[in-house]
Amino acid sequence: MVRDISFLDIETTGINPQMDRIIEIGIVRVQNDKIVGKFDSLINSQTGIPPFIKNLTGIDDKDIENAPSFYEVGDEISQILSDSILVAHNARFDYGFLKSEFKRLGKTFSTKHFCSIKLARQLFPNLTYYNLDSIIRNFGIECKRRHRAFDDAKVIFDFFNIAKKQVSEKTFGNAIDIALKKPSMPLNLSEDLLDGLPESPGAYIFYGEDNYPIYIGKSVNIRERVLSHFANSHTLVKDFQIAQRVTHIEAIKTAGELGALLLESTLIKKFQPIYNRMLRYSRKMIILFNSKDKNEFSTVKVKETEKIDLKDTENLIGVYKSKKQLNNHLYQLAKEHNLCPKLMGLDHSKNFCFYYHLNICKGACGNKEKNIKYNLRFDMAFYKYKIKRWIFDSPIIIKEKGDLEEVFVVDKWCLIGSIKNEDDIYNLDKEYRFDLDTYKILYKHILKPTRNLSIRPFILDSL
Repeated sequence: MVRDISFLDIETTGINPQMDRIIEIGIVRVQNDKIVGKFDSLINSQTGIPPFIKNLTGIDDKDIENAPSFYEVGDEISQILSDSILVAHNARFDYGFLKSEFKRLGKTFSTKHFCSIKLARQLFPNLTYYNLDSIIRNFGIECKRRHRAFDDAKVIFDFFNIAKKQVSEKTFGNAIDIALKKPSMPLNLSEDLLDGLPESPGAYIFYGEDNYPIYIGKSVNIRERVLSHFANSHTLVKDFQIAQRVTHIEAIKTAGELGALLLESTLIKKFQPIYNRMLRYSRKMIILFNSKDKNEFSTVKVKETEKIDLKDTENLIGVYKSKKQLNNHLYQLAKEHNLCPKLMGLDHSKNFCFYYHLNICKGACGNKEKNIKYNLRFDMAFYKYKIKRWIFDSPIIIKEKGDLEEVFVVDKWCLIGSIKNEDDIYNLDKEYRFDLDTYKILYKHILKPTRNLSIRPFILDSL
C-alpha cells in the first residue's frame, strides 16, 4: 500500500497551463495515514484574476497583491511534495499547472501522481457523477470553503480515508494501481529505469536480448506511453510479447511532436524492429502515375520500385504495398467516381467494361462520354492521394520549441536535416531523399502548424 501521499488542489486564473497562472495552492502531506505536513497559501500570479474566477473562488486581485509569488514558494512546494505520490481531483489539470510553473523557473518537475476521479470510478462505479461536489454530497464530507485550494485538498484526503474503510484492502490497492497506471513490471527491467523516463516529447527504443531494437515508438510524454505498453500487456498480444523480450529502454527527447514523429520514422526505417509493422520499409512498393491513352482519357501507369525518386512525385497518384491492395483501391475508386476499370488496367474485355453494363462506368471505354468530363472525375478521385505541390518558393526552416529547441531544414517535402542548434545548419548534408512517411508528417504540420512551430524561408545556396 502507498505510504507517502500528497493531496493537492490548486486554483488558477483559467484552464490553460501555458497561458494562465496559479493563484492558490493547498497540500495535505500524509504518511502512514497521518497528516505530517500542510501547505496553504495564496499565490501572486502577477496577472489579473478574471471575473468568473473571482465569482467561483472569492479570490480577487487585492487578495493576492501581497501574497508570495510561485518563485518565492517553489522550493517549499517541491520539498513538501518530494518522495510522495501526488493525488488530485482531475490530476492532469493540477499536475500540468505545477509543471508549467516550475518550467517558468527553469526547473523540471516530475513525480508519480494519480487522479482521485479515476480512483472513485474504480471503487464506486454506480455513482452518477464524480466531480468534487458529488463526492462531498455522496460521502457526507464537510467542506467549509468550496473552491479554495486547501479545503478541496482536505476533501480529497477525507474521501481517500472513507473509501479505504468501505472496501477491502486488496480492492483498494488494485484500484490505486489502476489509477497510477502501474504496469506489470517486465522481468528484465528495473522500476528505477521506468521512473527515470522523461515526461516529455520524444522517441523511445525497446531493446531485446541481443541489444537490438525490437520496438520503436514516440509520444508527447515518453514515460506515460512506455508505461501504457506494460499496463496493456495482459490484453494486447504485441505488448505482452514486448514485455517478455525487452531488456533495456532508451529515451530520446525532442522539442515537440514534430521532432518525435520524424525521429520515430527515421529510426524504424533504420533498424526495422520486429514489432513495428506500419512504418517498416517493404522491399518493394507499387507506385501509380497519371497517364493518358490515345484518346486523351486519363489512365494509370504502374511501377514497382524500392524507392521514390523526387522527380517522380509530380505525377505520382498513389503508393501501395501490394498488387492486391492496388487493385482493390482502383475498383473502389472506379465505383465511387464512375470511372472505367478497363482504362485503369483492371478489365480486359474487348468491348465495353463490366462496370458499363452495371451503369457505373459512363462509357469511356467505348468513347461514349467526353474525355474532359471523365478526366475531371479521375482527378477528383485521386486528388487526396497525390503528392501535393511544394507550396514555398525556396527551402524552409521549421523551428520547434519546447523544453528543447530543434531546427528542421525542408525542401520539396524532403527533410534535408535536423539539428539542435541553428548554428550547425551550414554543416548539413544537402542530399534530397523523398520519403512518403516524412512527406505525410511534414504536410500535416506545415499546413496546420502548432503554436510551438515557426516557419521561415531559407536559401540553401548560402550553405
